[in-house]
Amino acid sequence: MKKMRNLLGLALAVGAALSLTIPAFASDYSFATTASQDYYGSTSYEDVYGSQYNYGGRNAVDYDVPELEYGRMSTTQAGIMERTILPGLQGAAASVDEDGSYGIGDGGPLTELITDSVTKDGPWAIPTAPTIQQPVYTSVQGMAQADGSIGTLSIPKLKINMKVWEGETNASMAKGLGHYSSTSGWLGNVGVCGHNRGARYNIGTIKDLKPGDIITYTTIYGTRTYQVTMVKTIANNDWSYLQGTADNRITLTTCLANQPAKRICVQAVEKSA
Repeated sequence: MKKMRNLLGLALAVGAALSLTIPAFASDYSFATTASQDYYGSTSYEDVYGSQYNYGGRNAVDYDVPELEYGRMSTTQAGIMERTILPGLQGAAASVDEDGSYGIGDGGPLTELITDSVTKDGPWAIPTAPTIQQPVYTSVQGMAQADGSIGTLSIPKLKINMKVWEGETNASMAKGLGHYSSTSGWLGNVGVCGHNRGARYNIGTIKDLKPGDIITYTTIYGTRTYQVTMVKTIANNDWSYLQGTADNRITLTTCLANQPAKRICVQAVEKSA
């Protein structure tokens, strides 16, 4: 029993001693570092320009424009000035130098704006607006002659001389040639079609025409002389050669023997006087 009391006393003494020990905390330690203490300067507008930013008004930054060498132009102004030859200058404005910068040069590609399509009324060229010619058209109304035909087509080289009747129909081609009703009757592009063979009136020999051969067409408006410019084989659904034109021309089409998917197309343009 006495031994137990001694052990208990010893345990209490050790506990009391431990309770008096001062604990060690992280704050009692110091750490050293070799990291750089350099920092970038402030990018705040107030710190950089020494004033507050004026929203909706002028600010100091508006006048912070980098200086350019004399005779140089800002590359942000690429536009009309790069394409204009200014009066009084012996070169093109804002030409590109070898170093890639803009400035006043002594010509080059930019001065090639002067072409045959511009007028030259002064020391520099002024481009003229392009001229757009509209297709012309004459209605066949009122063109019918006493026999009902609207004209007569003649090809001296092929000894062809046939009446032209309104409509690209078998009825028209049984009497001569048919006029494409979608085309002009006189001015512009006059479209005419005929049989290739096997009929009293046929124009299959137009495939033998050559550029420069003559075709004439006579209507109530007079006689017009055309000169062949094209002899071509086309698809039977190609109607592009019957489009309206600003010049006076005549377009002839006929089937191609043994090739139902093809057509012969001849175009002739009015011969100049």
